[in-house]
Amino acid sequence: MTVPDETLDLLRASASLVPEEVRAFCANKRAVLVVEEGSPDYIEQAVNVELRRADIATAVLGKGMLPRAGEYTSEVLLNALASFLAEARPAGIDADAIAAGVKNMLAHKAGVMAAVGDIPARPPNFCTGCPERPVFSAIKLMQRELGPTHISADIGCHSFATFAPFSLGNSILGYGMSLASAAAVTPNMDRRPIAVMGDGGFWHNGLVTGVASNLFNKGDGVLIVMKNGYASATGQQYLPSSAANRLGAPTGMTIEQTLRSLGVKWLRTVRSYSVAKMTKTLKEAMRTAERGLKVIIADGECQLARQRRVRAEDAEKLKRGERVVRVRFGVDDEICTGDHSCIRLSGCPSLTVKPNPDPLRSDPVATVIESCVGCGLCGEVAHAAVLCPSFYRAEIIRNPNWWDRALHRVRQRIIGAFAAGRAEARA
Repeated sequence: MTVPDETLDLLRASASLVPEEVRAFCANKRAVLVVEEGSPDYIEQAVNVELRRADIATAVLGKGMLPRAGEYTSEVLLNALASFLAEARPAGIDADAIAAGVKNMLAHKAGVMAAVGDIPARPPNFCTGCPERPVFSAIKLMQRELGPTHISADIGCHSFATFAPFSLGNSILGYGMSLASAAAVTPNMDRRPIAVMGDGGFWHNGLVTGVASNLFNKGDGVLIVMKNGYASATGQQYLPSSAANRLGAPTGMTIEQTLRSLGVKWLRTVRSYSVAKMTKTLKEAMRTAERGLKVIIADGECQLARQRRVRAEDAEKLKRGERVVRVRFGVDDEICTGDHSCIRLSGCPSLTVKPNPDPLRSDPVATVIESCVGCGLCGEVAHAAVLCPSFYRAEIIRNPNWWDRALHRVRQRIIGAFAAGRAEARA
């Protein structure tokens, strides 16, 4: 069934309805269905008020046909639409036939689920190449040596670390509130707690309720600020510390300068993907005898924003015939031990397993699939955790120059010589 555009009204901003828009949409309609998750039904009530004020007799239906709690899945919406059509009886639509069709469609669900079997759970996770993932890899490596400590999480992408394979996060209080909540448990902890917040949470709330309060009360803990340049979880909105504002002009503010001006003395900025250095810095922060707030700024641009920018830049370079390099990582099947610690420590969606090509080895080997963005976390984790040296780095060059071609020919000859010698040895 094709739904005409004039029968749908999508509210871009629901915090405050536009009365004229609501009245114009509902005029000359016998009934409307308000699809609003959650309870109470604020939007449904507001629509009713506006229509009654304008003396418009359109019936407003919603929570009578939709549940007050739970997610509005496709099954819930199909049942609600069938009920709405049966109640409203719009001209030219066979509501009974639609209701029967929905019933028959949903009747197959049990059989389909039984045929498919159990589907593995897919918990929320970081994006491929996310600069926050390596920070939690470093925390896991630090805790292997120093033991567990309280991790105060925050609202934002980094809260995904509460899920496997990291399972890091003992509390989440509110946006930018991680350091404040860590301060509450500090007197009861044997080790310094670690608070994690993004740069969005830092400017929103963490600067005052967290940093200023901690310095005022002479607190002693560790704060990790994920400096990825945007309020990433809500769509890459610009921040006071972004490289530029939405007009392209520099902001002139940095997290480092702000912290120094407040009186933070122990401050380190570490590249997010440098797992070994981040682990070393975390150990230093946990072990130092110096009292007071210790801040580690994990510096790494949001990968989603970076990929959007880099793809556009590379496309323009290719149009001009310029050299473009794409970095990819892979796993040498013959060296991989099949231990899979690299997967457990990084959790990268591009790092998975495949059958072992060696008939004498049954354990599957790690492999990097096509979605790899070349962040290098897999190799960094293998180096920092002293795992098997099975990862390799490759460069895919488009529009190569003369030096690239010459170097490729030399490499091919050297590899060919080694391959020939190996073949002779096997013979």
